[in-house]
Amino acid sequence: MGKWMNTTQKFATMVTDDLIDGYGHMNMVHYLRAFSRAADVRLDAAICLGPDGSMMSGLVTAEARVAYKKEAMRGDNLLITTWIADFDEKRVHVAQAMVRDDGTLLSTAEQLFLNFNLLSRRVEPFLPVVMAELGRRVEADSGTFDPGIVGRRMGIPKIV
Repeated sequence: MGKWMNTTQKFATMVTDDLIDGYGHMNMVHYLRAFSRAADVRLDAAICLGPDGSMMSGLVTAEARVAYKKEAMRGDNLLITTWIADFDEKRVHVAQAMVRDDGTLLSTAEQLFLNFNLLSRRVEPFLPVVMAELGRRVEADSGTFDPGIVGRRMGIPKIV
Protein backbone atom coordinates (compact mmCIF):
# COMPACT_ATOMS: atom_id res chain seq x y z
CA MET A 1 0.00 0.00 0.00
CA GLY A 2 1.48 3.28 -1.11
CA LYS A 3 4.73 4.82 -2.27
CA TRP A 4 6.73 7.91 -1.41
CA MET A 5 6.49 10.62 -4.07
CA ASN A 6 9.38 12.89 -3.09
CA THR A 7 11.66 13.72 -0.20
CA THR A 8 9.35 16.29 1.33
CA GLN A 9 5.76 15.57 2.23
CA LYS A 10 3.73 13.50 -0.22
CA PHE A 11 2.76 9.82 -0.09
CA ALA A 12 0.67 8.13 -2.80
CA THR A 13 -1.54 5.08 -2.50
CA MET A 14 -4.57 3.52 -4.20
CA VAL A 15 -7.83 2.18 -2.82
CA THR A 16 -7.78 -1.54 -3.66
CA ASP A 17 -10.51 -4.16 -3.23
CA ASP A 18 -9.11 -5.37 0.11
CA LEU A 19 -9.61 -1.88 1.64
CA ILE A 20 -13.35 -1.74 0.89
CA ASP A 21 -15.89 -2.42 3.63
CA GLY A 22 -19.55 -3.46 3.56
CA TYR A 23 -20.61 0.12 2.77
CA GLY A 24 -18.64 0.07 -0.49
CA HIS A 25 -16.01 2.61 0.53
CA MET A 26 -12.58 2.49 2.16
CA ASN A 27 -12.87 1.33 5.76
CA MET A 28 -11.78 3.80 8.44
CA VAL A 29 -8.95 1.57 9.66
CA HIS A 30 -7.33 1.94 6.23
CA TYR A 31 -7.53 5.74 6.37
CA LEU A 32 -5.60 5.60 9.63
CA ARG A 33 -3.15 3.05 8.21
CA ALA A 34 -2.48 5.26 5.16
CA PHE A 35 -2.01 8.35 7.34
CA SER A 36 0.29 6.38 9.65
CA ARG A 37 2.44 5.10 6.78
CA ALA A 38 2.71 8.60 5.30
CA ALA A 39 3.78 9.99 8.68
CA ASP A 40 6.35 7.20 9.16
CA VAL A 41 8.04 8.14 5.91
CA ARG A 42 7.90 11.90 6.60
CA LEU A 43 9.35 11.37 10.10
CA ASP A 44 12.13 9.01 9.01
CA ALA A 45 14.73 11.28 10.65
CA ALA A 46 13.40 10.29 14.09
CA ILE A 47 14.27 6.60 13.66
CA CYS A 48 17.63 5.74 15.20
CA LEU A 49 19.44 2.55 14.23
CA GLY A 50 22.13 0.69 16.12
CA PRO A 51 25.51 -0.32 14.66
CA ASP A 52 24.02 -3.61 13.46
CA GLY A 53 21.17 -1.83 11.66
CA SER A 54 18.51 -2.75 14.21
CA MET A 55 16.10 -0.07 15.34
CA MET A 56 17.04 1.43 18.71
CA SER A 57 14.35 4.10 18.87
CA GLY A 58 11.45 5.31 16.83
CA LEU A 59 8.04 6.88 17.13
CA VAL A 60 4.92 5.52 18.76
CA THR A 61 1.49 7.10 18.45
CA ALA A 62 0.16 8.93 21.49
CA GLU A 63 -2.97 10.35 19.82
CA ALA A 64 -4.57 10.27 16.38
CA ARG A 65 -7.62 12.02 14.97
CA VAL A 66 -9.11 11.46 11.52
CA ALA A 67 -11.77 13.72 10.05
CA TYR A 68 -13.71 12.32 7.09
CA LYS A 69 -14.89 14.77 4.43
CA LYS A 70 -15.79 12.52 1.46
CA GLU A 71 -15.67 8.81 0.68
CA ALA A 72 -12.58 7.12 -0.72
CA MET A 73 -13.84 4.58 -3.24
CA ARG A 74 -12.41 1.50 -4.97
CA GLY A 75 -9.83 2.54 -7.56
CA ASP A 76 -9.27 6.05 -6.19
CA ASN A 77 -5.69 7.25 -6.35
CA LEU A 78 -4.88 9.04 -3.11
CA LEU A 79 -2.20 11.55 -2.25
CA ILE A 80 -1.41 12.21 1.41
CA THR A 81 0.53 15.29 2.42
CA THR A 82 2.16 15.30 5.87
CA TRP A 83 3.35 18.49 7.52
CA ILE A 84 5.24 18.67 10.80
CA ALA A 85 3.23 21.18 12.82
CA ASP A 86 5.39 21.23 15.96
CA PHE A 87 7.77 19.23 18.11
CA ASP A 88 9.52 19.31 21.45
CA GLU A 89 12.22 17.19 23.08
CA LYS A 90 10.05 14.03 23.12
CA ARG A 91 7.04 14.65 20.84
CA VAL A 92 6.19 15.40 17.20
CA HIS A 93 2.79 16.75 16.09
CA VAL A 94 1.79 16.32 12.43
CA ALA A 95 -1.04 17.61 10.25
CA GLN A 96 -2.14 15.58 7.22
CA ALA A 97 -4.49 15.85 4.26
CA MET A 98 -5.69 13.08 1.94
CA VAL A 99 -6.88 14.09 -1.53
CA ARG A 100 -8.13 12.11 -4.50
CA ASP A 101 -6.10 12.56 -7.69
CA ASP A 102 -8.74 15.05 -8.93
CA GLY A 103 -7.88 17.30 -5.96
CA THR A 104 -10.96 16.50 -3.86
CA LEU A 105 -10.19 16.62 -0.14
CA LEU A 106 -11.28 13.30 1.36
CA SER A 107 -9.89 13.41 4.87
CA THR A 108 -7.58 15.20 7.29
CA ALA A 109 -5.68 13.85 10.25
CA GLU A 110 -3.51 14.98 13.09
CA GLN A 111 -1.24 12.71 15.03
CA LEU A 112 1.00 13.12 18.05
CA PHE A 113 4.00 10.82 18.24
CA LEU A 114 6.39 10.06 21.10
CA ASN A 115 10.08 9.20 20.80
CA PHE A 116 10.27 5.63 22.14
CA ASN A 117 13.51 3.86 23.06
CA LEU A 118 13.14 0.17 22.21
CA LEU A 119 15.91 -0.86 24.61
CA SER A 120 14.64 0.91 27.75
CA ARG A 121 10.96 0.66 26.62
CA ARG A 122 10.51 4.28 27.68
CA VAL A 123 9.73 7.62 26.11
CA GLU A 124 13.00 9.55 25.95
CA PRO A 125 14.33 12.82 24.48
CA PHE A 126 15.36 12.91 20.83
CA LEU A 127 19.07 12.90 20.03
CA PRO A 128 20.42 16.40 19.18
CA VAL A 129 20.86 15.47 15.50
CA VAL A 130 17.19 14.41 15.33
CA MET A 131 16.09 17.64 17.06
CA ALA A 132 18.02 19.67 14.49
CA GLU A 133 16.49 17.83 11.53
CA LEU A 134 12.96 18.08 12.95
CA GLY A 135 13.56 21.81 13.44
CA ARG A 136 14.51 22.17 9.76
CA ARG A 137 11.40 20.29 8.69
CA VAL A 138 9.07 22.31 10.93
CA GLU A 139 10.53 25.51 9.51
CA ALA A 140 10.06 24.25 5.94
CA ASP A 141 6.44 23.29 6.69
CA SER A 142 5.55 26.46 8.64
CA GLY A 143 2.64 28.31 7.09
CA THR A 144 2.12 25.72 4.35
CA PHE A 145 -0.86 23.84 5.81
CA ASP A 146 -4.33 24.72 7.03
CA PRO A 147 -3.97 25.26 10.81
CA GLY A 148 -7.60 24.14 11.15
CA ILE A 149 -6.41 20.54 10.71
CA VAL A 150 -4.85 20.52 14.18
CA GLY A 151 -6.33 21.22 17.58
CA ARG A 152 -9.99 20.87 16.67
CA ARG A 153 -12.40 20.09 19.45
CA MET A 154 -14.52 17.01 19.14
CA GLY A 155 -17.98 16.69 20.60
CA ILE A 156 -21.58 17.70 20.26
CA PRO A 157 -22.04 21.40 20.92
CA LYS A 158 -24.73 22.17 23.43
CA ILE A 159 -27.44 24.52 22.28
CA VAL A 160 -28.19 27.05 24.98
